[in-house]
Amino acid sequence: MFAEALAEVELGESLGFDSVWMEEHHGVRDHYWPSPLVVLAGFASRTSRISLGTDILVPSFYDAVRLAEDVAMIEALSGDRFTLGVGIGYKPDEFQLYGAPLERRGERLEELLPLLRALWRGDRVDHDGRHFKVHGSIEPVPAVAPPIWIGGWGPVTITRAAELADAWVPGPTADLERLRGLRRDYDAALSAAGKDVDSVPRPLTRDLVIGATDDEAWGFAERHLLVSYRDEYGGGWRHPIIGSSDAVRTDSLEDLVRDRFIIGGPEACRRTIRRFVDELGVDHLIFRLFFPGMPHDHIMAELRLLAGEVIPAFR
Repeated sequence: MFAEALAEVELGESLGFDSVWMEEHHGVRDHYWPSPLVVLAGFASRTSRISLGTDILVPSFYDAVRLAEDVAMIEALSGDRFTLGVGIGYKPDEFQLYGAPLERRGERLEELLPLLRALWRGDRVDHDGRHFKVHGSIEPVPAVAPPIWIGGWGPVTITRAAELADAWVPGPTADLERLRGLRRDYDAALSAAGKDVDSVPRPLTRDLVIGATDDEAWGFAERHLLVSYRDEYGGGWRHPIIGSSDAVRTDSLEDLVRDRFIIGGPEACRRTIRRFVDELGVDHLIFRLFFPGMPHDHIMAELRLLAGEVIPAFR
């Protein structure tokens, strides 16, 4: 599958896409990959322009210095094209796999981020904290310190993103109504932190299935996207929104898609994207295109449709 992913990334860059992102989950058969930084280093070696990022990486599974060094190496390999998206994580089995405590993971993230920024500046760090002990400095030091984006949904996460990060990046699972409220909370937190609300990036992640026609797209969504939500989010993942605070059915595509997914032919996709852009002020839209069993040739066709018939409407 990595060879197919490389081909998709190379095509995306040639078509003018702005960025490519990797998620992080562990122990999931035929879907998520566990090592986003390793994968992105591979993407960096085969591209020259497209931005690279994690959406998102779970820092609780990383040593602070190793993470700082690995990100610095990706910056060097890519020519400073990297964005570090992070989140606190939520799946108990993943924390068990790493022997990492699920408790205080937010506190751990708050302690980590200033350490990363200091190490990327080239500072010598002497820190004996509750979760990390760091004494020394790293090489290489990034020529440009990468932006840090924080993903997540809770009120503490929103405040954390405003105070400690360069942007808040919502994932694909929240519907438009929830996103509106969270965006208001985030803007209020930015103002309280003394930041210019209008200068902060406005990324958004959405699940998308596009086809030559609406019927074609819905057919692929039924066979692949719906299966992903039914078997994963609906199968005991303890997701903080799907199957939890949001009572939406995970076995009904019609229920799931409402104000959440982007599915259809080019015209339908443009119409749905426009609504998110207009209502949330989105300036960087990240599409999740792969779902279990999704054929590589269809993803390649999706990239061409997006580049030729969707993206030009938003340039």
